[in-house]
Amino acid sequence: MTDLPRVRPVSDGVRDALTVVIAYIPFGLALGATLASLNVDPFVAWTSSPLIVAGASQLVSVQLLSEGAAPVIVVLTALVVNSRHLLYSASLAPYWRDWSRGTRAGGAYFLADPMYALAIARYEGKAEDSTARLRYYFAMSFATWAGWMILTGAGVLLGAVLPESLPLELAAPLTFLLLLLPTLKGRPAYVSAATAGIVAIIAAPLPLGLGLIAAAIVGMIAGAMTERMQAA
Repeated sequence: MTDLPRVRPVSDGVRDALTVVIAYIPFGLALGATLASLNVDPFVAWTSSPLIVAGASQLVSVQLLSEGAAPVIVVLTALVVNSRHLLYSASLAPYWRDWSRGTRAGGAYFLADPMYALAIARYEGKAEDSTARLRYYFAMSFATWAGWMILTGAGVLLGAVLPESLPLELAAPLTFLLLLLPTLKGRPAYVSAATAGIVAIIAAPLPLGLGLIAAAIVGMIAGAMTERMQAA
């Protein structure tokens, strides 16, 4: 008799969330420190974490508020920045169709870049029923959400003691790089990512973001060549 692999959606979700939270540490602290430095009460700035649950639009919204922008402008800007979530929702819809409307709404509240990446990878890689998908998603999302609240709060509290020389502008790309690593599968992917990263650093001084484009092109070529060498 063959032993089937045990499905533990809740523990798997918490485990995957811990990876995200660890990767979030530099970005969460940096964002919290930035929020504390703006012309907005630090507690009010931090409350944007549970209200928006999205780092980029959160930062833009609080910056606009600190500069006296009208609330409608702040809301519209946040919606535009988060418009990619429409695509995420459309992609997840087939897997959530058996959930109640209220549950889907709750899932939409937690939806962010890492939650989507982990959820869609899980759904496409495992043949689970609707209940298992729900348990995985909410366990992973709530653990990530809680970690994000703690990190941004710690960033607000520690913002005054962080040295000005600390390169906080690198926190966001570093975070997304760390989130990317668990998704890499096989030698071609590793070669492609490593090559693109090296080229991106070397070509960073190029204007108009050409360094990033060059890194993407060279990375794809390196990955394709590695795959061809493996197949030969």
